[in-house]
Amino acid sequence: MFDKLMGKAAIVTESSYGIERFLDEDEQIIQIFKFIRDEVIITSKGIFNIDAQGITGKKVEYKFFPKKALKYVSIETAGTLDRDFDLKIGVDGNTVVTQNTSFSAPISLKVHKNDTEMGFALYKMIKGML
Repeated sequence: MFDKLMGKAAIVTESSYGIERFLDEDEQIIQIFKFIRDEVIITSKGIFNIDAQGITGKKVEYKFFPKKALKYVSIETAGTLDRDFDLKIGVDGNTVVTQNTSFSAPISLKVHKNDTEMGFALYKMIKGML
């Protein structure tokens, strides 16, 4: 429980959200990264971003971005006083609308600095898909 409060991330072997029901017959899961309640799942065809919303997390948004939608991946490392670092995945199709304008927002993840190696593993995996 303490790990979840501290933002502990993990590489897991099974999705908490039954992602298999969304996979094509020839699509395979390569890696699952769990961030508190959210997950990023790398498949042979692209990336799923699973966002549990609300207080209970029962409302869940599933977004899939095919490999061709991936544009960049970046890491902003943690400073001396920071507890986490930012990992951003640039994708086409993650549209956000704000006051008369729209833009494609990156998938943004906070990775606790104790999980740096896991964050770098995700970075390398996405970079390999570009």
